[in-house]
Amino acid sequence: MHLRSSGGFLRNYSLKTKTFVLLACIVLLATLPPGLYYVTTIRALAHLGASERIDETLSWALDHQSAGAGRAAAALALKEYRQVLVLRESIVRQVVLFSIFYTVFVAALSLTVGYLFVARITRGLVNLTEATSLLAADNPLYKIESTEGGEIGRLINAFNTMGERLVQARQEKIMAERRATWQRVARIIAHEIKNPLTPIKLSTERLYDKFLNNAADFPQVLQSTTGTILSEIENLQKLVDTFHKYAKFPDPVLRLEPIREVVEETCALFGTEAAIAVDLAPDLPSINMDKGQIREAIANLVKNAVQAVEEAGWRGEIRVRCAVVGDYVEIAVTDNGCGISVENQKKLFQPYFTTKIHGNGIGLALTERIIHLHGGKILCESEVGSGTTFTILLSTKGPYHGQDTRC
Repeated sequence: MHLRSSGGFLRNYSLKTKTFVLLACIVLLATLPPGLYYVTTIRALAHLGASERIDETLSWALDHQSAGAGRAAAALALKEYRQVLVLRESIVRQVVLFSIFYTVFVAALSLTVGYLFVARITRGLVNLTEATSLLAADNPLYKIESTEGGEIGRLINAFNTMGERLVQARQEKIMAERRATWQRVARIIAHEIKNPLTPIKLSTERLYDKFLNNAADFPQVLQSTTGTILSEIENLQKLVDTFHKYAKFPDPVLRLEPIREVVEETCALFGTEAAIAVDLAPDLPSINMDKGQIREAIANLVKNAVQAVEEAGWRGEIRVRCAVVGDYVEIAVTDNGCGISVENQKKLFQPYFTTKIHGNGIGLALTERIIHLHGGKILCESEVGSGTTFTILLSTKGPYHGQDTRC
């Protein structure tokens, strides 16, 4: 069941803005009736006693009264009437000014207090929103320091507890992945060691049997079995060297190098093995990198592409493209080989994972590590039966994880 929330015209605004607008509406509704009352009262007061006939009558009486008490009374009445009109206008003006000041003061005070109150309420929610964003960005160590009470306080405490549990869960997941990786590595190494040990054992037993029986062909057997043993020992040495290289891979030493030169030199190494179409943009910059490591990373991808088209059994096409895309240099290696299944794509960069008969599963893992140490990214797009594209993204501005030797 999905509940749909509709916020109307305010749906894209923050909670603070929505609450403030609601508060402003409440203040407006609260001040509107008194305002209407004051307007009505002022209008009534403005017309109170205001009559041209009264003024005309008093003026006529003053003009037609003979000198004496009557004329003095008429003059006094006209004077007092006109003073009342002036006083009425003064009262109306004061009432208008007071009404305006009172309305503005009450509205401003209400909105100010309301804004502070809303800010106080929503501050915890704002912090919670920011913390949620950091949590979604894979930063679970962020903790909200808050003295809030009530429902918001309980919500923040629940979030902090969830963050702590998430940290523990991620640590447990990392440890489990490490254990699984090393278990897989141990199985692969044990298998790889067992392969040469079998012919070494058989050759040694055969040589020992020939020696005990004083066989006439002992010299020939000695020569052949010694060659077999030495060959298998060399394979063991290669296995150990490969493992040591991955485990002790050095940090890159960064220098400003032209990426065009690196790509061209790397593709030239495979000129006799396959036809490679190289497409280099004219505006390729020099970037800070370890030239040897980046060359090795690109070479691993090109080598995989060559092997992929060889295994496919049809006319192979390999394309290496390099261009500037935003703040990145993009290096794409594409082949039309057999492609990689979705399930295997998830394991491509795991150490010692391989689908090749003679592969050791180090090449792509080493490539991914090189690119990561350079602050870049490596992506894979593949479809079974259509081919594969590996894309390397190297930032032209950093960040850098290696040893920076820029001058």
